Amino acid sequence: MINRIYVGVDISKAWFDACSSLDEKAPVEHYSNDSHGHAKFIESVSVLAETVHVCMEYTGGFETPLALACRAADLVVSLIDGGKFSLYRKSFGRAQAKTDRVDARLLARFASERKPAEWFPVPDEYRTLRELVRHRQDLLEAKSTWSSRASHTGESELVATQRQGLREILQHQIKEVDITIATHIASFPSLKEALELVTSIPGIAKVAGARIIAETGPISNDKSAKAYALNAGLSPIVLHSGQMTPPGKLPVYGNAELRCALYYPTLVCKGHQCGVWPFMQRVEANGDKTKMTVIAAGMRKLANVIFGVLATKSKFDPTKI
Repeated sequence: MINRIYVGVDISKAWFDACSSLDEKAPVEHYSNDSHGHAKFIESVSVLAETVHVCMEYTGGFETPLALACRAADLVVSLIDGGKFSLYRKSFGRAQAKTDRVDARLLARFASERKPAEWFPVPDEYRTLRELVRHRQDLLEAKSTWSSRASHTGESELVATQRQGLREILQHQIKEVDITIATHIASFPSLKEALELVTSIPGIAKVAGARIIAETGPISNDKSAKAYALNAGLSPIVLHSGQMTPPGKLPVYGNAELRCALYYPTLVCKGHQCGVWPFMQRVEANGDKTKMTVIAAGMRKLANVIFGVLATKSKFDPTKI
């Protein structure tokens, strides 16, 4: 039996295409994106080699059930960033077709050439918490929208009444989600301990703390504070060519939700002059820095502090800022 094969999977909401060969003329199989299709796919590829490495893109959630099913069947799974794969596709020239079948072949080739890192799912309690806090953010955005519309006087009394009703419904739903989040965290010692550690940092309250630990997941997934900051998109990239060395820029990749979760606590630290504020002061005093540069530096420092308290399981120590 072959030692290892690489399988490229292009996945969408209703179906996915899978290619288990690097041969351009090899057939690409088509499966339904449900439990039946997952089982059929796993059964067909499991007999091809001792180790089956499945590679697929992040799609915002459509890939998760298949990835979990593959992990449960002892298949190696890699989830790659869509932007990275898009650049890989463009490296073959603009004449390269863009179809589900072509992408499945390219994903298999990408996995064979680049050997992407293996994906490990976060524990169920973290996935549930992440779903809850992201749903809460969606409700907050919707409430803000309808509150703005309800504040505008119109000629129709029905429209005004329904706008106000929608705002009140959303407010009620937010309260329900808050209670569910608190109950969920209290039900798991790991989440409860993480929240206590994170909220010991000045500037981070329970709501922000729950969002941070939900997006962070188990801190053991990050090897260092630098890796954690990189996952949040807070590590500047140096662009150097010849005599041109422009300032480092923040990357456009990383977990945007985690970056947002760190942004507002940093503003609280700045406004109340607590937490990472002394560090931000030093950055501000070190040359001509823009406001956002100082805030971004504070977010990076806050990420380092969060990694420190979670990794060492010790509460915030202001003497180490």
